[in-house]
Amino acid sequence: MRFLLDLAWRDLRASGRHLWIFCACLVLGVALVAAGGGLYRQVADSLQNHARQLFGGDLNIENSQPLSPEVLAWMGERGTVSRVVELRTMLRVADGRAQLIELQSADARYPLYGTVELAPAGDLASTLAQRDGQWGAALDGALAQRVGLAVGDRVEVGDLTLTVRAVVQRQPDRSLRADWSGAPVLVADGALQATGLVQPLSRVEYQYRVRTGLAPAVWRDAFVAAFPTLDAEVRTFEERSERMAEVLGQVGSGLLLIGFSALFIGGLGVFNSVQAYLQGKLGTLATLRALGLRDRRLAALVLLQVLMLALLSSGVGVLVGNALALAGTWAAAQRLPLAPLWQALWLPSLVALGFGVLTALAFALPALGRALSVSPAALFRGLDGSGLRTPRRAWALTALAAGTVAALLVASVPDARFGLAFVAATVVLLALLDGLTRLLRRGARALLA
Repeated sequence: MRFLLDLAWRDLRASGRHLWIFCACLVLGVALVAAGGGLYRQVADSLQNHARQLFGGDLNIENSQPLSPEVLAWMGERGTVSRVVELRTMLRVADGRAQLIELQSADARYPLYGTVELAPAGDLASTLAQRDGQWGAALDGALAQRVGLAVGDRVEVGDLTLTVRAVVQRQPDRSLRADWSGAPVLVADGALQATGLVQPLSRVEYQYRVRTGLAPAVWRDAFVAAFPTLDAEVRTFEERSERMAEVLGQVGSGLLLIGFSALFIGGLGVFNSVQAYLQGKLGTLATLRALGLRDRRLAALVLLQVLMLALLSSGVGVLVGNALALAGTWAAAQRLPLAPLWQALWLPSLVALGFGVLTALAFALPALGRALSVSPAALFRGLDGSGLRTPRRAWALTALAAGTVAALLVASVPDARFGLAFVAATVVLLALLDGLTRLLRRGARALLA
């Protein structure tokens, strides 16, 4: 075995640049697979770890009217409650411009999980409190930049004039919500009432976040049983996590399939590269067979070369993909509570490495079997690679490698439906290409006849 390794390595070193396309195709494809899988795992694991923070609490009770004192007392006995009131309105600046916003009032307990990061740094409650007859406000950073507001400026909301005391750098329960209803502006409960916007016909959402030591589902069932006639929507962070995992799975599946597509296209380059490389080795292969080297050993030698290059190229692709995944995580961390998780990269790395090796085998085996079918008699008749045919055994091994790749693809994609659809589309595409190739060959023969 050591002799074969040494011989295979020396032969590869002597091959020069013939297999550079092989390496480049695998590096690119494996890098994209590793990057997609690594980024998905980084984001999914980080968001699952911060699910309560993103949701705002263990449970969320949403109603169009304030909850009664009786209900609030029951909730307070079984956990910590924070109320957030939201409504859409317009914010007016000194020069007369107006901007759609989502006005949010936060009580002293907000947020139950995480912290609101302000610039300048400070406590949220004291920032929003009334000073010298003026209520404070904390504006979303994008909103402040859009309308040109800075700390100390004054804005009007409803009947109230507010002083901008801080810009929100990060709001934990806002990270996954698109600002369809307007950029958020945080004010105190008293300031919200002073705006005059909370009226009987106003569209106001009252959200009560609960932090409890009980299981969220148990707390919810007890709440519904205690107040069966209350028309309020009760959701747990676990339900939100399931929905978030479903959406992330679909996004992750799309990222992985982009990488698989690149790897599949790169596989065609692998096939052509190996075929061109072995075409130049036909004389050497025929000579080795004439000297008595058995087919198994000859096949093992060439296959070992393919595996060595596949492992080396896939390893480089994994390193590049991990670097891209970490860079993507760092970029997403500007808006989401993400941090690099090195332990989340090992599984996507192994999967990408396995895909690289199996893809190289699946596309190299037909060319390898065809080259190994050359006989010693070809040395005397002249070498003509066009007359060689791929043996059935090589096609069987190719089918086995391709089936393994397809099974691994379906198993590794978060949403198996995407994987099955991709495999089916690939099979149909290959069948169409093969049919088109055969048709063109027949047409060329008919023209030459």
